[in-house]
Amino acid sequence: MKTMTALFAPILLAGVLAAGCATPNANPLHADKQMLQFIEDGKTTKETVLLKLGQPSMVLEGEKFLTYRLGYDEKHGYYLLDKAPVGWMGVKYNLVLVFDGLGVVQRRSLVEIH
Repeated sequence: MKTMTALFAPILLAGVLAAGCATPNANPLHADKQMLQFIEDGKTTKETVLLKLGQPSMVLEGEKFLTYRLGYDEKHGYYLLDKAPVGWMGVKYNLVLVFDGLGVVQRRSLVEIH
């Protein structure tokens, strides 16, 4: 019996770890319909965005563009997905923020992912 447990334990652990890598680290329990309400063109700073949303999924052109991958729960709203490269599985929206030279949001777009 001990030999069987010793044999299957590493296989079971590998399966659990592989399953964990295949799913985005999403937490719908922290979903919020008002999550993006604070973002206003011409007013919201990059610092405020980073404080409220954390590190972006992607940074482009020297931080002129920040993107966040979001999940969505009908009942509770938006939630942030893991920054790890998990592809687009589970992503419902990609939030794209464009900043000016002073670090203020100039434009924002919430792109639905199909």
